[in-house]
Amino acid sequence: MFEHLVVMQWKIITIFMLFHPSLSFSPIRNGLNGAYFRVSAHHFPPYQVLTHGANETFRYVGSTPNVIYWMAEKFNFTYTFFPVDSAESAKLGSVQAGLNQLIKKEVDISTLCIVPTLERTQHMEFSYPVAIESFKLLVPKPGEESRLFGPVRPFQYSTWGCLLISLISVLVVFTVFAWYYSCWNSLPTDHGHGAWEILSAKLGNYTMYIASTCTNQGQAINVPQHSFRILAGVWLLAATVLVNCYSGTLMSSLTLTKFKATINSLEDLAASKELTMTASANSVMAETMLNAHSSALKAIGNAMRQKPDSIFLTPEKGLHNIFSLKYAFPTVESYTSYLINIDLRRKGECRFHVTDRVPITELYTFGLQKGNKFNQLFSEKLQYLWETGLMIYWLKNNLQLSVDKCLVKNKDSARQRAIKLVDLTSAFFILGIGIGFALSSFVIEVVYFHLQRRQSLKFLKFTTGKLPK
Repeated sequence: MFEHLVVMQWKIITIFMLFHPSLSFSPIRNGLNGAYFRVSAHHFPPYQVLTHGANETFRYVGSTPNVIYWMAEKFNFTYTFFPVDSAESAKLGSVQAGLNQLIKKEVDISTLCIVPTLERTQHMEFSYPVAIESFKLLVPKPGEESRLFGPVRPFQYSTWGCLLISLISVLVVFTVFAWYYSCWNSLPTDHGHGAWEILSAKLGNYTMYIASTCTNQGQAINVPQHSFRILAGVWLLAATVLVNCYSGTLMSSLTLTKFKATINSLEDLAASKELTMTASANSVMAETMLNAHSSALKAIGNAMRQKPDSIFLTPEKGLHNIFSLKYAFPTVESYTSYLINIDLRRKGECRFHVTDRVPITELYTFGLQKGNKFNQLFSEKLQYLWETGLMIYWLKNNLQLSVDKCLVKNKDSARQRAIKLVDLTSAFFILGIGIGFALSSFVIEVVYFHLQRRQSLKFLKFTTGKLPK
């Protein structure tokens, strides 16, 4: 603990000696004395907010402009802000328009926060990193699964298949046993009936018996043969296990808030048929996906090519894509919180899900005009600013977001409340289908009855020559 305090004291003394304006011997104070920089100005909330006023005036605030304001005061240099051309930004995209300011040597420092690449080194230099950020995916929050098929959830589909096979097998064995018993003349009630009538009657009775057992209703069945009783007893034991297992989980299956599968990685996004990625035109992220050769990234790039609107030119178009709930957006954690906060204020609900970190990390720097003699000094002073921690402080103070409730992971959990009508949708659905089948069967039986009656009347008239009164 003592050693920790000593280290903290030395850090405070060092920072004081380096940054206190009264210490004229400090090289940081005098390193950029008298330098003049042309600095770009961009509109990319919440980090940079550019507001235009009358007579070509503007206001430039945010955590990124604070870097220039603070460094100009501490390191004694002057500057002029040059906003990026709005017409060029709308045509080429905000990223390319910002890069063009450096390529055309219109500015000395770009506050665009550029990701260094080999191609860009041909046109510009890069400062000390202002941020090294890992990426996450911002995706629409998955909706709840329908409870229409809630009664199916307690068993897997393979279990339902085996259960159906077993029910049919038991029904067939019951019917075969009863058929042979009737052939042994042990059931006198079967005399005087045709074979098909006997078989259909047995099949219907045993179907109702199995159904009543499965629904815990019970139905009496009286057959004296021991083999039949053994089979029925075994069936009842098995049905006891199956029915109790099913009914024990049916309540939680109906009342469980179960969400659809969500995207939590680049592989999930590549396999998704509903969502694809959206990214800024000419950004490193867009170029990475469009030029990728690995399976997952290549699939994402192909999906982006099929939807040209997924590549947006301006931040406003990007917000439109994100809030349309049709795209997944890769970005840093602070920007995901900003976007969720905007949507929460607009819609009053949490509509987005933030994934775990994806294996993408980008280094952000200020772009510097190639060959400027102050580039190295400016980068050194920027490093000192980074070490103070002020950049992170400005960012957090600038955001001031409260989106914790929207960042909680979705979990399947039973609701501790009264069962609603939506929870029992499946039961009413089954009832409706059953009533429909019953009415259809009734209509068929009525039609069949009238056809049979008409045939009987024709046959009676043909044999007797007259119709009954």
